[in-house]
Amino acid sequence: MAPRIALEPGMTSRKSLLFVVGIAIGLPLVLAVVTTIHHFFQIRSDIEDTFRSRSELLTRFIGVNRDRVTVMKNLISERYQAEGAQGGQAFEIRQHPAENVWSISAGTSGAAGTVTGKMPLPLSAEQAREIRAAFGMDAQIRAARQFDAEVVWLYYQSASQFIYLAPDVPFKDFHFTPELYTQRYWLEAQPARNPARRMVMAGPYQDMAGKGWIITFAAPVYAGERLMGIVGLDTRLETLQQLARVGDAPGHSMMVSENDRLIDSKAAYDPKARLHPPLSTTLIDWRSDQSGDLWLSSQIVEDELWLVHRVKRSEVYLAVARESLLQWLSLALLSLTLITAWRLRLSRDEVRRMTQIDPLTKVLNRRGFYDKVPALLALGQRKHFPVAFMLMDIDFFKKINDVHGHDVGDSVLRQLGAHLQQARRPFDLVCRWGGEEFVVLLMIDDAKEIAAVAERIRQEAQKARIDETGKTITLSAGLVVIQSGESVDAAIKRADLLLYEAKQSGRNRIVADLDDLVGTGDTGR
Repeated sequence: MAPRIALEPGMTSRKSLLFVVGIAIGLPLVLAVVTTIHHFFQIRSDIEDTFRSRSELLTRFIGVNRDRVTVMKNLISERYQAEGAQGGQAFEIRQHPAENVWSISAGTSGAAGTVTGKMPLPLSAEQAREIRAAFGMDAQIRAARQFDAEVVWLYYQSASQFIYLAPDVPFKDFHFTPELYTQRYWLEAQPARNPARRMVMAGPYQDMAGKGWIITFAAPVYAGERLMGIVGLDTRLETLQQLARVGDAPGHSMMVSENDRLIDSKAAYDPKARLHPPLSTTLIDWRSDQSGDLWLSSQIVEDELWLVHRVKRSEVYLAVARESLLQWLSLALLSLTLITAWRLRLSRDEVRRMTQIDPLTKVLNRRGFYDKVPALLALGQRKHFPVAFMLMDIDFFKKINDVHGHDVGDSVLRQLGAHLQQARRPFDLVCRWGGEEFVVLLMIDDAKEIAAVAERIRQEAQKARIDETGKTITLSAGLVVIQSGESVDAAIKRADLLLYEAKQSGRNRIVADLDDLVGTGDTGR
């Protein structure tokens, strides 16, 4: 008789129950852990993306204003040299005996701003020369005031006891005073402190004309080895603070100056506040301080201004816990979270779209090109320099993509952009016009050099390699000089027709229409 195995009553049901309970508890626990980890990295990514967008916006805004200061500095230097050779008009000077100051108003000079000063009268020829040079900044000043309301003041402060200030301001609200020479932007521009003659950033400080807290970008202007004065641009501190708060993420972004001055905080600005964050050399490099807070940092102006972002670990953990709990409350709350994330993504994409650089080639896109062209056309017209447009196209680019793949095609475009940037001169513009087409704007003082400069740039650009064998590309181009009254689009359309002619006549060449300047030119090899 076979032995009988006696089972304890309920054993099977208890094992099944334990298995079910284990699954019921273990699976949600695993899912909760996975969800928590996912949310941790997602929140960290959102912080990084928001910080990157803020850094890009601040860098772009400050870069544009620093470029304006550089242009004004160049304008006043060029005008000063030119005035030394040809002289200029006299000024109608109004004296203010109570303040021991004189002024030259905008209505008198036709300028964008006002000159006030304390130097003895009558003006010497050298003094008048310097004032006329200051008025030479008008074109840039008018453009800056027209297109950027965030610019508070643009000015030239001379070492000879006068200041040219734009926009025009009533004498009673502001005029020259020796106190201007005690301002940090002036002191930092002195040769002893600034032997490299670099642009300096000063502030924030209270504006003497009542515009509130401002930041100054100032560049020293020299005549030989003599410091003539400084060109300055003032912008509102509030504008920088708003850019540093774009988007939404745990923590708080702040600006810190070279002397650890805290430029931005959640509370009202305090000029005595100091901050000593752990700074990094790369944009996304998390650092922690002694209290355990996490930091990101980005250098906005070299050795002068940093954007930092601080987030407490407890904020991150709380955010992760909140998101993880919401994950289990209901599908509706999850949907709301996804919608919020989607909106943040759209906001981030919109911020990136605002940039003017083509993401693949790192040269200007059309928007950036059209923004910069008018200033160069105005400069070329004032200097009587011809402005040329060269439209280039990679020969047989479709074949490169078909034979080697689109990754190789993209690599060729990136290399081409880098070579064009390296070959261009300071006042040239390089733009990816579309696909494999690039536009180069050339402003040249000697019209006879246009074809040679264009060919040099084309040759440099043709160093882009197709594959590891070292095979390089060739470029065809059309080259024209914009005519008086002609639009930019019309000039580029003419260049496009010449590019087509270059393609039809064998490629690997420039076909130019320079008859009115240097004679007929086909620079094809």
